[in-house]
Amino acid sequence: MNHDAQSGGAAERSPRPDEAAAGRAAARQRKSLREGGVSTALRLVSYASLIALWAYGANALGAVLPGPLETLRFIAREYERGTLLFHLWVTTQRVLVAFAIALSSGVALGAVMGLSRRVDDLLQGWLITTLTVPRILLFVVSYLLLGLNDRALVIALIITVLPTIVVSIREGTRAIDGKLVDMAYAFRRSRAQVWWKVVLPQLMPFVVGTARGSLALSWKMVVLGELLGRTSGVGYQISFYFQFFNMVGILAYGVTMMVLLAIIDLWIMGALQRRVFRWRSPVKVGSVG
Repeated sequence: MNHDAQSGGAAERSPRPDEAAAGRAAARQRKSLREGGVSTALRLVSYASLIALWAYGANALGAVLPGPLETLRFIAREYERGTLLFHLWVTTQRVLVAFAIALSSGVALGAVMGLSRRVDDLLQGWLITTLTVPRILLFVVSYLLLGLNDRALVIALIITVLPTIVVSIREGTRAIDGKLVDMAYAFRRSRAQVWWKVVLPQLMPFVVGTARGSLALSWKMVVLGELLGRTSGVGYQISFYFQFFNMVGILAYGVTMMVLLAIIDLWIMGALQRRVFRWRSPVKVGSVG
């Protein structure tokens, strides 16, 4: 009788399965919150260290390198004049147009080259040439052939970014699991269903990763193109202030460009990546550069 009572008391004291699951879930949530707090703190330390190094360099070099506060005041003045937003918007338009054309064309060409050996051999010379030609040469030749206009800049920018996208998508297509494709056809799925349900999900990591890297490359190269032959945009403003040896103006537009790219990459491209990969375990999304 005493043994039965002890067994009953032990059974009452042992947690039920639903209570144990709730406890594990709560523990995981607490761990996630702690990790999130540590991650946020480390990011703040990272950005703060950059600003501190900038301030230290400005203090050590004197008038050669303007400090963060002086640069921020210059940015505020340019914003009040309306100059900053105008040139940022002009540059953003050029980047988005070139990036959209390059990404769509690059994904299509890369997929075809990855699936067809003959197409890959046919376009191999073009791909190698565009990958190895100096990028500054593309802008110079485009301006000489088409004139100093936005069309020349956008075309040169597309040719600059396109090969990188093609190579990445081509290798991603070659990495597709052929057994899954064969299985889909064995279950009598249509070609459109196979591409949408089997091929595209396997390509998406390459597409999204390439898109983020290519967008960052487009932002960097458009400044070079504007500096060489345009009369508007962030690159033009950097060239303008360089002629007067105005370091604060150069830094102001350079820093503003960096901040804008970081916002687009972390918020827009990062949100797109999380949405595309919502079917799998959560991933940490950082910036590219």
